[in-house]
Amino acid sequence: MGALSSFYAIGLLVLGLGYSFFSDSNTYKISPELSKPQRISINSKPEEISSKLENDRAVDTIEIRLQLDDPDLLNSGEKIYRTHCAVCHGINLEGQKGWNIKDGQNNILAPPHDETGHTWHHSDKDLFYITKYGGAGKVGVASAMPGYEQILSDKKIISVLSFIKSTWPVQIRLQHDQINEQTVKK
Repeated sequence: MGALSSFYAIGLLVLGLGYSFFSDSNTYKISPELSKPQRISINSKPEEISSKLENDRAVDTIEIRLQLDDPDLLNSGEKIYRTHCAVCHGINLEGQKGWNIKDGQNNILAPPHDETGHTWHHSDKDLFYITKYGGAGKVGVASAMPGYEQILSDKKIISVLSFIKSTWPVQIRLQHDQINEQTVKK
């Protein structure tokens, strides 16, 4: 009887794991597109990169403003974060251990997106560009962060970033809002 119970228990475990992996639940999966990270190198001059980012028609058609007042958008952002971001940035937005130390490839490891990291030091627009084009798209920064331009729509990128911001303490959100205001004035 004990062997039969073990057999059923193992069968249920296998079914449960299979369901959680293939379902659209809140489980954490590695995006198939990102299962083999590619090092991104940019051979363009900084002014060419800046021009590409500033003239991107898809970006210019939307306002790059994080939205904390839409529960559906925040829920969607959380699901997308769990699917595409948590594998590197952590289930609780904690980042990779030693994130502030460069690795052997001179890359910065995935930083936390909570208040202990530097995500909130960047404007909405900068966060959007880094997410859409990858960390290497930001001039002068070595990064293994992939770009999501071919994977996530602009609205989905905004939903993920909005979810991340929604987890910050009020004081950090207010400081981030000030950074956005300073960016708009430039």
